[in-house]
Amino acid sequence: MLISAAQCRMARAALGLSLRELAEAAGVSVNTLSRIEGDGNVTSRTLGRVQSVLAEGGAVFRRDGSVGVEPISIR
Repeated sequence: MLISAAQCRMARAALGLSLRELAEAAGVSVNTLSRIEGDGNVTSRTLGRVQSVLAEGGAVFRRDGSVGVEPISIR
């Protein structure tokens, strides 16, 4: 399941990431990330990369469209 634009915005905000920070971490441009968050046309591969970065940061994407954040344990 790929995330929605709203879930991307919510997860980024919950993790305290700026557009620039998330774009850099996912290896996409700020313009591409803006398109993702604005329901723009991007490839599923690109969206998947952004989703993976958010999930690695602790975001949990629920089927009902909500987003949670789980603490990440650092070893």
